[in-house]
Amino acid sequence: MRFDEELEQFVFEYHGLIFAWDEEPGGDYMEQVKAISEKYNTQLDSIIEFMMPYITAAFGDFGTDKMKEKLGKPVINYDNGQVNYLEQSFDGIHIFTFEFMDDEFQDLRYFSMDG
Repeated sequence: MRFDEELEQFVFEYHGLIFAWDEEPGGDYMEQVKAISEKYNTQLDSIIEFMMPYITAAFGDFGTDKMKEKLGKPVINYDNGQVNYLEQSFDGIHIFTFEFMDDEFQDLRYFSMDG
């Protein structure tokens, strides 16, 4: 766990995912990280399916595997229920964001491309 000056958040990387908190999490954060990591990876194809119409409209058609590669590492902010792709390689300018309404990553909403 470290404080990221650029993000102004506490961050922790686990299995290719970056977790971020506004305030330093309590001692049980590892259980949360493990559970969310498992759920995110289990639902990754559905997450891609949710984002695909927006991304293909802006950048053209890509297969699921290529999209996973180009999205890069997600930053999961559990406190506010958001996933951000800060280093996506579709254009390198935009930040892709969506909100997850449940811990299962089945209720996804509000995809945006900011930048």
